[in-house]
Amino acid sequence: MILIKYRGAEFVDIEPFGKRMIELLPQLVRGFARREHNYLSRGKITLPQLWTLELLTSYPSGCPMNELARLLDISRPAATGLIDRLLTQNLVQRTDDVQDRRIVRVTITSKGRRILAAIWEQKRQMVTQVFGQISPKDRSQYLSTLEQVVAILTQPQQKRLPRKQPAVTIRR
Repeated sequence: MILIKYRGAEFVDIEPFGKRMIELLPQLVRGFARREHNYLSRGKITLPQLWTLELLTSYPSGCPMNELARLLDISRPAATGLIDRLLTQNLVQRTDDVQDRRIVRVTITSKGRRILAAIWEQKRQMVTQVFGQISPKDRSQYLSTLEQVVAILTQPQQKRLPRKQPAVTIRR
């Protein structure tokens, strides 16, 4: 890594930093995945299905399908397919809206809640076990950095303006 000294402090140049992050992130994900033994790690549910179950915990009376698709940033047919797969495992249920029959609401079942709780508990234990081997100061710094990254990633993205196409002159 290239360290840059500025006013007595050392900084990592962004290009080598980016390269090293790209090398480390897959190792981090694989390392945590190897320690898991739950519905997610055994392939019984996918990550988008996990996100959906988590999202549904915030909707005790059910989340309308169109709202679910919007929140997951997927099409309505994709949301329907995702929910169909969760239905086959009895992790969610569909109900008609009592006031508007055109609206279909999705709720997480008690089985879905139990599985979700077990996944998060196992993840919590795993993170505690791994990060328990790191100093409190380093954990605090790591957490602070992650919170900064999350803040950046959750900011609304600026709409990109379309590039102006250069004028092309064809000569014959």
